[in-house]
Amino acid sequence: MNGSPFWHICTDGQSMEIICETAEDYKFAVTVIAIAAALTGVKILTFQVMSNHIHVIVEGLETMCRDFFSEVKRRLRRYRNSDGRFASFEKFEASYIPIENLRTMRYELAYTNRNGYLSNPAFTPFSYPWGGGYLYFNPQAYTTDARPWGDLTRDEKLKLCRSRVPDLPDGYMIKDGLILPQSFCAIRYGESLFRDAHQYYSIVSKNYEAYSEIAKRLGDSVFLTDDEMFAALSLLAKKKYGDGRVTLLPNNSKIELAKALRSDYNASQGQIQRMLRLDRGIVSELFGRQT
Repeated sequence: MNGSPFWHICTDGQSMEIICETAEDYKFAVTVIAIAAALTGVKILTFQVMSNHIHVIVEGLETMCRDFFSEVKRRLRRYRNSDGRFASFEKFEASYIPIENLRTMRYELAYTNRNGYLSNPAFTPFSYPWGGGYLYFNPQAYTTDARPWGDLTRDEKLKLCRSRVPDLPDGYMIKDGLILPQSFCAIRYGESLFRDAHQYYSIVSKNYEAYSEIAKRLGDSVFLTDDEMFAALSLLAKKKYGDGRVTLLPNNSKIELAKALRSDYNASQGQIQRMLRLDRGIVSELFGRQT
């Protein structure tokens, strides 16, 4: 990893209200990230847009990263408020976490690329459209029927940007109302940081404990699939009670495990009920009723 510093820019997914409600909202958020990258000069390796927060892995000086996020926030706030859907952006603030070595970079890239998939079960890590993750080691995801920015009319550019037309690279590719991530993400460079596709897929699909540590470092929510959660639970039960067969444990042991799953892995109440076969009333009493 050479060149400028690398950063994981992320916002708080627990306190910010919903920003993206519709497909059009997500498309505009992706386009805003592309615009901000072009205006500030940061290099984006990957990113993900979720309903109320974002993750972006970038290369650039810290001042450039802060300018990048300020531009993203300014444009998103103006967009949300322009049609009467007022949203407070007071809590839409970024953390700038330095990425200092290759191993950390690999996990941060994988963590970011799987974020959208884990927050929306309708997608896989390779199909979530509002980010760069689906492009990693997936040549079939690239499209050829897009239009370059330089070929758009001024009215088309205005409609896409929802504001004064910025100076963007002619090579930015446009399709279905957004600037395509392959236009502004350094996907090939990001891929080169892994030994091969096998290593990437292995990191994306495993290492739940590493993702938990990353999430704690970022102050982010931890999202694990049921399979990953069950693997974590079995290991925890074996360490704590000498038996990974959690359904055979007494209720008091299950309650202790439920608390650990909640605090360490942000398990949902539904996951806790399924994994430990605990009564819903017990889980509600432990963590409060779901709203």
